[in-house]
Amino acid sequence: MKRPLFIITLIITLLSVFIPAFAYDSVQEEINAIQKEIDEQGLHWFPKINPIMTDYTPEERKVLTGLKLPENWEEIWRSHLKPGFAAKAAADLPSSFNWEDSGKITSVKNQGNCGSCWIFAAVASLEATYKIYRQLEYDLSEQQILSCVSQGWGCDGGWMNQAYEHFRDYGSIRETDMPYLANHDIPCTEDQYQVVAEIQDWTAIPNEINLLKTAVMTAPVAVAFTVYDNFNSYGGGCYSHPPGTEDINHAVLLVGWDDNMCEGQGAWRAKNSWGNYWGDNGYFWMQYGSCNFGVAAALLEIDYLIIVDPTTLPNGLIGEPYSHQMTAAGGTLPYHWSLLVAYLPHGLVIEEDGVIHGIPEREERYTFALRVLDSSVPQKSYFKYHYLTIGEEYPCCDFDGDESRTLVDILQTIAHLYQGGPPPDDIKMADCDCSHTCNLLDILALIDFLYGNGDPPCEY
Repeated sequence: MKRPLFIITLIITLLSVFIPAFAYDSVQEEINAIQKEIDEQGLHWFPKINPIMTDYTPEERKVLTGLKLPENWEEIWRSHLKPGFAAKAAADLPSSFNWEDSGKITSVKNQGNCGSCWIFAAVASLEATYKIYRQLEYDLSEQQILSCVSQGWGCDGGWMNQAYEHFRDYGSIRETDMPYLANHDIPCTEDQYQVVAEIQDWTAIPNEINLLKTAVMTAPVAVAFTVYDNFNSYGGGCYSHPPGTEDINHAVLLVGWDDNMCEGQGAWRAKNSWGNYWGDNGYFWMQYGSCNFGVAAALLEIDYLIIVDPTTLPNGLIGEPYSHQMTAAGGTLPYHWSLLVAYLPHGLVIEEDGVIHGIPEREERYTFALRVLDSSVPQKSYFKYHYLTIGEEYPCCDFDGDESRTLVDILQTIAHLYQGGPPPDDIKMADCDCSHTCNLLDILALIDFLYGNGDPPCEY
């Protein structure tokens, strides 16, 4: 009896030592097989070993794709289509766009062994929208949705609308209030903490390239797609997969695109929720039209406050009265304006109602940041950097500044434009049609005025 017991003990000991090596070899063999398949199909991505491949069994990996669209999801989704949302013309869309390096996207998170991808995609969208339009960087709680919306079943799957409804009807709290534990049985304690983010509604975005691009330029968008088994091994490049029969089963945050990826076929850029050790630092490229990517997309709508004025404010002149009314949009009136960074041109002040006024005293180009607060509780805020140039007064259409318009001005303009001659001291001095540029039309306008009884040059 002792000998069989000894043999069993020895086998168990050997297995405990060598199983990790067998598992690693098995994963490497899987990676090799995937790479072979990629090469045979002429695809443009590559696999790599990562903790999902080494630490999860094939069945456990399937838990990570927890998106479950209800049977009537399209009906629910279509109820949020907005007639006013239209795609930008293709000519108005850049060939590439990416929020990833803008500082507006929160870090890549890890959903763990729980099918909560739908929650992470929805929360990531809300975090990014607040960062862009409220300039508030929040790390919001995924556990709140897991415990308070999907208690007892959230790790088994859900879809983004369930999170959106809670963002609208209740609001979102901080991650530190309800830290993520990847467990849908954790009690809901949201009522003990302050709501810091909420939405008013959301707009459904049809799965069409220019519509998705238009939405993403507004803010990152949560989208659904189909994950195939080899996607777990994604290491970089432009992922694609031949059409299959698998369901739409995963949700991520769409942050941009590049029409030149995939040898010119184009690809979407998205943030996953499997940790930054997966993929391209937690992100991936997905070829246009592959894997049903872009299903159930929605653009969140929040009550935001922005400064409408362009970065460059109207110029001023030394010794001349200056006045400019700053404008904002969104939030609750009245607005309250103030100087946030640096200083205004000498002699100018900004009033609380947003009027910049005074008599400039010094010639210079000034850079400063203005802040606007609204009257809501709690207040919304927004700040923006601006440029304002103070200079001397220059005459229009008088290239040499001698206070007369003559043939000399025509010849100097021609020399500047076509013979490498020096520019005027100010663009106004060569601008005869108030186009804020100097070109052939200014020469023709001055010739017509001097020799053809034409209208006099305009004044700014």
